Amino acid sequence: MRKSFFGLSALFPLSALFFLVGCTKTVQLNLNTTASQLVIQGTVSDTTGPYQVLISQSVGFYSNSIYPSVSGASVTIADSTTGMTDQLTETSPGVYSTHTIVGRPGDTYLLTAQVNGKRYTASSTMPQPVPLDSVTFDNQSIKNTIRAESNFQDPVQYTNYYSFTQYVNGKDLQEIHTFEDRLSNGRYIREKMDNDTSDIRNGDTVQLFLIGIDKNVYNFLSEAENIAYNNDNLVAPATPTSNITGGCLGYFSAQTVSSKKGIVKF
Repeated sequence: MRKSFFGLSALFPLSALFFLVGCTKTVQLNLNTTASQLVIQGTVSDTTGPYQVLISQSVGFYSNSIYPSVSGASVTIADSTTGMTDQLTETSPGVYSTHTIVGRPGDTYLLTAQVNGKRYTASSTMPQPVPLDSVTFDNQSIKNTIRAESNFQDPVQYTNYYSFTQYVNGKDLQEIHTFEDRLSNGRYIREKMDNDTSDIRNGDTVQLFLIGIDKNVYNFLSEAENIAYNNDNLVAPATPTSNITGGCLGYFSAQTVSSKKGIVKF
């Protein structure tokens, strides 16, 4: 497992890497830009829909990071377990929403997107849900850093893959944090989140989301996390391996979601 300050919003200008070292030093790599690529991000979860698929184009890293939306695509999500197929509607530019599909743990979901005459497909199986028990906090007085800690029981009967999302006072910190139970199957997990020294302060409200994902989605997010963590050692830019076929960036995830809030009191 690696941790980083490399937000999901920064995953897709993958012609270059922009990263933070420690808390203060900003490093910019002098890299050539690459051609724009299609970006597809979609999820189905065990929370109430509608679910969304976002389609856009990547941009050069040194642009303003506004990704042009892609309209006019034909997008479906099918539940191969139940046989139900949902034709998504473009509810705003580049945002495609479901109508009838329901996220159920154990079911496998198939994404199909027709974009400018090209077909993209992905499959993802929703794992069994794992509830997040509580959010606690660790005060590292030497570094003057408060870190949130997620507490949950990992089930022994499954191989589990997780990602975490962290909100502080309603703001997404946009970090990638992944975890697999290869070395801790069936144990009670107390996983500390990483954040900058000024991200969490006394009195803040922190909401953690424990997201159960399948192995292919974990591989994508873990690779992205490692790219961000090790990018000062990269010879050339790298991109995480998408679980979407057809040649694009992004991923499709059938996932479970559990969340808890905590207030920092030291």
